[in-house]
Amino acid sequence: MKKRMLAIVVIMVVVAAVAATLVVAAVAATFVVTRASGIDKVIGDTFETTVGKTFTIALDANASTGYNWSQTIKDTNVVAYVDNAYVAAATGPQTVGGGGTDIFTFKAVGKGTTTITLNYARPWESVPPAQTRTITVTVN
Repeated sequence: MKKRMLAIVVIMVVVAAVAATLVVAAVAATFVVTRASGIDKVIGDTFETTVGKTFTIALDANASTGYNWSQTIKDTNVVAYVDNAYVAAATGPQTVGGGGTDIFTFKAVGKGTTTITLNYARPWESVPPAQTRTITVTVN
């Protein structure tokens, strides 16, 4: 009985490790710009807004794998970073390894055009990011 239980535990750990790897591979880097009003619009990887407006970028993520999104703004005189929050998917109280959404909030602070680069990586690894997204923002 003890040997059988041990085998089941080992199999479950291996399955969990494989599932976590597959989840990382399956995370789609969809992004959505929201909280935009008036003349603000999103077209592919470009976003147009006006000074003073706040907008968010939401990306699929899975924090349980160690991966997270980081952001870099090329010109902080045009767009400023405000906040970042990870929201776990509401799939159940005991979901292990479940994904979620990483939400970045930015504010248009000056006229011009800049880029926001988002990298999905494990911070402790010295390898290129698993995914990279670049969004061009024009502030009028």
